[in-house]
Amino acid sequence: MVYYRNGLPMRNANVLTVFGEGKVHVEPNLAFITIGIVRENKNLQTAQAENSVASNNVIQALLALGINQNHIRSVEYRIDNVYDFVDGKQIFRAYEVRHLLEVQVENIGQIGLVVDTAVAQGANIIFNIRFDTSNRSAKYHEALTLALSDAHAKARTITNGLGVVFQPIPIEITETRQGVAPVPYQTFTLEKVAGASTPIEPGTLQIEASLIAKFLY
Repeated sequence: MVYYRNGLPMRNANVLTVFGEGKVHVEPNLAFITIGIVRENKNLQTAQAENSVASNNVIQALLALGINQNHIRSVEYRIDNVYDFVDGKQIFRAYEVRHLLEVQVENIGQIGLVVDTAVAQGANIIFNIRFDTSNRSAKYHEALTLALSDAHAKARTITNGLGVVFQPIPIEITETRQGVAPVPYQTFTLEKVAGASTPIEPGTLQIEASLIAKFLY
């Protein structure tokens, strides 16, 4: 392949390929909490009714906290048969009705209150507390800029070691990764969150970008 610089062919050009990565740390300002309402009863209609009442109580209580109705959505509703095993035999115990709600919380300081309120109104599973940021795109662009700077610095180091001069403008750039490094979510049982206030620490998000850049030398 013939490469060109300033419109002129570079017959003996060499290509240096380097990997660059950038990371930006940011405090999250959004949280997504999955709240579960699970009820068991030998009568299916009773189990459904009990779950419906508890689910509605949880939703109404969250709305009263100021959570936007559009930020509360059902992510799972299922009915299962629950069995016990006695002396190697499967014995029907009850019907289990499970309703999972995902709640978006825009006030990080309100997370503990949301958890406690949901439990007080009948939720018995709280899990998958996931943190995010509303300005992820802008922060990713920052990380991408750092990744390009990292690739450029590596190319300079390598060519300096070889005693050659490289062209600082890459001839090709390929993004290879983007996203937010996840904060480990926390899972709570009813016993854990039954206190007066549940402390939730969001930690810090790490937004990552990486690329492959090719330089001529």
